[in-house]
Amino acid sequence: MKNIKKIVLVLFVGVLLGSCTKGWLDINEDPNKPTAPVLSQILSFSETQLAGAMGQGNYLGTVLSSVMHQSVSRESQNYGIDMQDNNTYNSWNTFYLYTLKDLDALIDYAELDGNLIYAGIGKTLKAYTVATMVDLWGDIPYSEYNVVGINEPKVDSGKDIYNALFVLLDEAKSDLQNKDALNIVKPGSDDFFYGGNVDKWIRLNNTIQLKMLLQTRKVKADISDWQAKFNALVSANNFIASGEDFEFWYNEKTSPSDMRHPAFRASGFYTGQHTFYISPYFYETMMGQTYNTTDNPFAGIKDPRVPYYFVNQLSTGTEPANPYEYRNGNFLSMFFASNGPNNSSSNDGSFTKVGIYANGGKYDNGKGGAVSLKTGTGVAPTKIITYQALKFMLAELVLAGETGGDAKALLKEGITAAFAHVNTVVEKQPTVPELTDDDRDAYITSVLAKYDAANAEGKMRIVMTQKWIAGFMSPIDTYTDYRRTGYPTLFDPSKTQNPGYGVNLVVADRSPEQVPLLKFASFPRSLYYPNVSEITLNSNIEQKTNLASPFVFWDK
Repeated sequence: MKNIKKIVLVLFVGVLLGSCTKGWLDINEDPNKPTAPVLSQILSFSETQLAGAMGQGNYLGTVLSSVMHQSVSRESQNYGIDMQDNNTYNSWNTFYLYTLKDLDALIDYAELDGNLIYAGIGKTLKAYTVATMVDLWGDIPYSEYNVVGINEPKVDSGKDIYNALFVLLDEAKSDLQNKDALNIVKPGSDDFFYGGNVDKWIRLNNTIQLKMLLQTRKVKADISDWQAKFNALVSANNFIASGEDFEFWYNEKTSPSDMRHPAFRASGFYTGQHTFYISPYFYETMMGQTYNTTDNPFAGIKDPRVPYYFVNQLSTGTEPANPYEYRNGNFLSMFFASNGPNNSSSNDGSFTKVGIYANGGKYDNGKGGAVSLKTGTGVAPTKIITYQALKFMLAELVLAGETGGDAKALLKEGITAAFAHVNTVVEKQPTVPELTDDDRDAYITSVLAKYDAANAEGKMRIVMTQKWIAGFMSPIDTYTDYRRTGYPTLFDPSKTQNPGYGVNLVVADRSPEQVPLLKFASFPRSLYYPNVSEITLNSNIEQKTNLASPFVFWDK
């Protein structure tokens, strides 16, 4: 039976891969006469699929959160990404079979109808999607992936794809700026990102280009006119503004489909067997502790965002049902690459969970209590490119010597924006207190004091670590950041004084026994291609043999 299911899956995927744009979705009786409602349906669906492929649940955002030591998952322990990994497999297929095919259809139909606003949005989203895939997998099918009659598309080099995407983004911007197109019916509520606001889409287009230039700053010769592109963008300074985050908001609706945040409703988060744990390393970093995070750049500084990021089910004086591995006050979790006797203990009702900010779940009021689908709304966004991320990008560019400016001021603006973003989620649950300006300002003052005392590398580390914290459970950017800069510093037992020690209820006391950890596998510098949908069906794709080697052209 299992073999039959596999065969059917392979045949199904093969048919989808080999189909052309005209036949993939019966949205028009006459594709030569598209209508505005059809464009709106395609746009909405493509945006939803893009957000899903990048987010939590059974997608990339889950496995990469463990790779980037924001969470710990038994399924991806010790950088355990393999060729059959469902998270990467599902995202790859969603990108190709739904997001990109939808966007190609959107662009084709919009151009036929002269509706260049839709076309410009489609091209902007397509460029971002493909650039993200290059950042994750390296060389991928691009020029032939949706060509009629080609069932085994060739692989294009990431460098060539990036250059083509810059051209596509310029085309998109021209479409968006076309004055005649403004007289055509524009997107509205069908555009979940910006409601059809052309100016915001242009600013996002510029921000995507800046992000791609930042990503390639160490391989400028690979990008046509890198410096001219960069100078023009910086001079224009027309990037996303505060409140213009490129993000997909989930809501509380459960019918006709469940639109609550995937990290709220998906099994392993607030339902089903406990699967995703908060990384003690990440937790200690935010708490300003040094039990295992001995080289904490924010030692002694407790982050006020902690009760919004994590929610403890334990209350003071209570004990978990079974033996445990790491307890820090009421925070309960397990270690990355754990090989300890308690790493598989069942403490579903005691482990610390993802909090309100990442998934619209429960705020930690300090009282403990079981977490369930009744202790939250699921109203939260999947963060794609945020305003705070832009500020951290600009700070990095200053510290890297690519542009002038005040990196310290940009760092401050980034943290300020990150706190404000937490409150955009909190506002959806009026019984939850917002972060206060006083708490934010005290925290920023302490962080900037660390920044002032740091050397050049230390300053870069602080900026990138703050970006890592702000991007909790949206780890794709921090995954690319780490490969480019080496920051944030990730948990490494060889660089701690006492790796793998648990913490007792009284946090000043260490556990008397060390938690044994597996020998760390090599950090994956890209992702495997999915075996089922690509390697098996496409003879033009050769599987990678060693993810420790760089397969992405900008990874130097």
